[in-house]
Order: sequence, then C-alpha cells, then structure tokens
Amino acid sequence: MHWSTALLGAVALAGSAAAQDTYTYTDGEGRTFLGYTNTAGIRYGIAIAEGAIEGAYDAMIQITAPNSIGWAGLSWGGSMTYSPLAVVWPNGDDVQVSSRIAFGYSLPSLYYDATYFFLPGSGTNETHFTATALCMGCTSWTPPGAGPIDLDPNGENTLAFAYSTSPVTDPDDIDTTFGRHDAHGRWSPDFSQAQHPDFYDWFEDIEFPCPTVPPPTSSVPASTSSIPIPTPSDDPADPDPLPVPSSCPGVSSFRSGFGVANGWRAVKLAGNLRTPRGIVLDTRGNLLVVESGLGVTVHTFGPDGCFASSKTLISNAALNHGIGLTADGRTLYVTSMTTAFEYSYDPVAQTVSSERIVVTGMIQGGHPTRALIIPPAYPHLLVISLGSYDNIDHPTIDPSVGRAIVKVFDMRDVPQGGYRYNTQGYLLGYGLRNGVALAADGNSHIWEVENGADQFQRTVNGQSYDIHADNPAEELNYLGDPSVENPNWYGYPTCHTIFGAEQLTDAQFQTGDQFVLAPNATFSDADCVRRGSVPARLSFQAHTAPMDAAFDRDFENLFITFHGSWNRPQATGYKVVQVPYTRNGQGLYEPVDPPNSRTAARDIFWSENESSCSSFTCFRPCGIVFDRAYSRLFVASDRPAEGELFMLARV
Repeated sequence: MHWSTALLGAVALAGSAAAQDTYTYTDGEGRTFLGYTNTAGIRYGIAIAEGAIEGAYDAMIQITAPNSIGWAGLSWGGSMTYSPLAVVWPNGDDVQVSSRIAFGYSLPSLYYDATYFFLPGSGTNETHFTATALCMGCTSWTPPGAGPIDLDPNGENTLAFAYSTSPVTDPDDIDTTFGRHDAHGRWSPDFSQAQHPDFYDWFEDIEFPCPTVPPPTSSVPASTSSIPIPTPSDDPADPDPLPVPSSCPGVSSFRSGFGVANGWRAVKLAGNLRTPRGIVLDTRGNLLVVESGLGVTVHTFGPDGCFASSKTLISNAALNHGIGLTADGRTLYVTSMTTAFEYSYDPVAQTVSSERIVVTGMIQGGHPTRALIIPPAYPHLLVISLGSYDNIDHPTIDPSVGRAIVKVFDMRDVPQGGYRYNTQGYLLGYGLRNGVALAADGNSHIWEVENGADQFQRTVNGQSYDIHADNPAEELNYLGDPSVENPNWYGYPTCHTIFGAEQLTDAQFQTGDQFVLAPNATFSDADCVRRGSVPARLSFQAHTAPMDAAFDRDFENLFITFHGSWNRPQATGYKVVQVPYTRNGQGLYEPVDPPNSRTAARDIFWSENESSCSSFTCFRPCGIVFDRAYSRLFVASDRPAEGELFMLARV
C-alpha cells in the first residue's frame, strides 16, 4: 500500500476527485450520504450529524465495491501514513472493516483509537459487497510528534482511497495481511454537504456489542528459553562466529523461492514479525529490530545460532525504520517520521531508560523513513536523512526547506526539546531525493544509497517519451567526513542520473551521466555539471529501492538491500547485493568499479523469478547488519505476508 503523495509529484493521481465529482445518494436503508465513485466502480460515502462541531465528532462510512475487488480502503487524512485508515473486504456472505494506521510505507497496523461499528446494510450479494459502519475516532487524531488534526465538519477535507483486486490473506482475521494496492487517489468532499438532521436516528435502536478491533496484543513471541548472559568482564573482545543452523525450531520455511551466490548460505531465523525494518547488533551480540507499528524488539541467540529469547524493548508504534547504537553500545537512537529519540541502553539487561527527544520537526507526509547513523569515530554525532515530499519536490532546490537532505546534529549540545530538523544542525549534502541507506566506511566517512524518482518521461522540443523502466538510476553518493559540513548539491530535484542510456534517444549518454527531464535554453543536461551538481559515484538499476547498507570488517565490500520495485514493467530488486571497495592512495575508500559501470552490484541473495515479483510474493530485504565477528549477515524482510529475519553466511 502507498497512499501518500510521495510518488505523485510528476504524475496525476489515478482517479483523483475534486469536490465537483461528489454527489449525494440514499441507500436502501434510507440513509443519505455524500458519495464519490472511482474508476473501479467503488463507491465511498460519508455522513455526519447536522451541526457537528469540529473535534471528535462521529462519522458514518459506507464503501460498496464490485466482487472483483479484494479489498478497498479509505484514509481519513488524505495519505497512507499517520492517518486513520478503514480497510474493508468481503468475507463469505459478510464483510470485515479493519481500523488501521501506518507509520511507513508498509503493512498498516491495527489502530485502537478509531472504532468502527457495523450498521444495517452491510454484506455481500451476487455483484457487490458493502460495508456500512459508524466510526468513533476518525475525525480527530494526534499523530506522534505533531499537533492534533481535526476534520472540518463545515468545509472541504481531503481523503484518500486505495484498492486491490487481490484478496486479503485471511478474511476472518481483522489483523490479516494484504498486498499492495492496484491504484489509489484522492477525494475532497465538503463535509457540510454530508450533514444530515436524522444522523443519530439511523442507529438509535442499535446496540453496539463490541468494537471491530480486538484488544492489542504483542506480536513478539514469548521467550522460548533462556541462556546465560556473560558479565561485561568476560565479554570476548574477538567473539567467535555464530553457528549456522540448518533450520530453527518453530520457524516456518521460506515463504518463497530464493537463490544464493556460490559460497553463501541462507537460513530463516524468524517469521511472523511485525514489519521488521531497521536492525542493529548490540555489544553482546543481541539483535535489535525496529518492527514498524510495534516498536523495537530485542532477540538473543542460543548456542545453535537460533533465537533463544525475544522481547519488546521499546513500545512505540510510530517507530518505522531508523535505529543505531553508539560504538560503546550504551546509547540507542531511533526515529519516527517526525522525531528522533535517544535512550540509555543496557546490553546486559536489554533495557532502555532516560528517553530524550533529540531532533524534532521532521515533516509529516512524503517519504516517511528517517534513516540514521552514528559514525564510529564520532559517537557524539547523529546523522539523519530526510527524503522528499513528492516525486519531484521542487522547493528542495533550497536546502533551508529541510527535505531531500542529510543533516548532522551534535548530541553534546542538544537544546531543550530537541533540535529542529530544518533550521538547526549542519548539512552533509542536499539534493538527495530519498537516501534511506547510510553506511560509514573505515574513515567514518558517510556513503548514501539513494532511491531515484519514478514514472519519468523525457521531453525534448515539446515531444515526450517514456524512459522510466531503467531511469533514473538509484545512486551511490559519497557524503564525506561527517565532522565537517558538506554544503554540496547532489542534483535533485533538477538533475538525475542515467542507468539505461539506451532509453534516452535524443542525445548520446552513458550510465552515470546526469540529465534533466526537459532540457531547454535555461537549463540543459550539461548545466548539471556546470552548476555544481555532484555526480553519483555509482549507478544501480532503476527502481530496485535500496533500503540499508553495511560494510564488511575490512571495508572491502558494501552490502546493500534492494527492497524491490513497484512501478516497472518487469519487477526488479528483491535481493541483497555486494559492491567491492578499495582504498586509494589518499587513504580514502571508494568503489572498485568506475562511475559508468552497470555491473558494480553483485547479487548474493535474491528472490526467484525476480521479474515477476511483487511485494506480496517475494521477500523484501530491508535492514542489514553484520554479527560481531563479521562472519554472518542478518537481513530483515518486511513483506506484508510475513515479516522475516534471515542469516546469510559464507560456507
């Protein structure tokens, strides 16, 4: 699912609806709704009470969809993230409505602050299914790290919708998984037209037995065993490699086919996790995992190399990706879309204390991930990447906007309430569209692996042609020493990097060159270099979606997770790759391959049938980290069907 505007800057929303597309209708129960029907034939209806006062007023929702639709959803806040969501699907002769919220572009979690009560008129027939429900908690909410949001009962509000023809995994389960949408769009109804004087009469005789959302339960498995935890004095300085199990007790097999490069082996360590994203290893060898929609969990290893115990370390559903530990393992940093938090961490007891907000004011909406890294040589510096708001976020040409940028914050001098992201800290580069993957080399210099833009067409002399299958490239950028400000511009939103040069037919290019979407007398392709845009050090296949990166012990290889594409004619990504590095005569680390290489990334762990993969059918590599002996790689996959953790080992 992906209802946000983040991918829509250069592309019209499919089925977007202005107020003039809205109409009123009366259903079979005599209730009047303000409605909108999208191009898939799904009708969305809203009704509220006459005289409703801004705040937490009740609302009625009705969604009617053809039986060819697997699920249909409505966002009360106009985007996928940080808004109450209603997701409905058929279940035999009945329907389900699930209250959800998402803190990243991943499977939304159950949302307990908005409750839906079924009303008469819900069910299925030969052609359609209909869900009609009263919602309490849908018109006012407070996103973590932000102020309250109230829908105006007397004015226009922007809602969003999404749907898929693929069915949910388990129609009986209100917390079921489901795949990415087929299409999405917006609807901007004027709620004053949804008011009705008989609103409360429509359900005054109905007894509401219970909410449609069950009480919250932890998705973290209970400890299966306990193992002795060494004291700090006997913590080995050079730990032995973890054993490589053939399989782990109680862990299901891989959900889909995979391949590994010669000399590598893959083992599934855990399944049924709640959208595992960023991962990090503590100084005792325990694995900390950000489970989006839950918080941070910690997992210890047994003598067989499998998990011995698991527990929740931080309960905060808004945490969605970023996680890092200082080199001494005593200070933990995590991020939500809006806020960076600091904790004191005890790796022996696996507990946190002394929560402190250190960075705030990061935008809501757009790309929600806030990747972070603490450079080993500079444990007082916190580096945070913040992506663009739109596909092409034009205001970010000015770094003071505070988006599509990487910034550094000194943790020795945090102001009361935390730094404000867009006005404080210092630059480590801007014009970086969405650098989710950050890694520190042997000099503690920072490398960023960036997600390029989507749905590109090249326009020359008024004629446009499609280049999006292989362009623009995903980029590997060198940001440099984080202790020194880097004011350089890396091209976005104007200059982009070529991967598939053969797709650009109006001029001669090679992989790694920079280009603009519509060259003209004011700004041509050549102006990218002339005006100071720093070219990418390497280019990767467009739409592979890099998510995280980790160097090996000797900084001879950078391992990158490619999450997988969503908008390419043939799917790509869904794998882990290895990029060889070397150290040059100046003592700086750099990739072995030249900037025009198309083969710098070597596959080591991949999904079978990559070209036909989807977010539901293949694993989706996300977080990646080495064990303390640098002999094993741990990889998180946040596939909606099942959150998984893998071990990759050389054999």
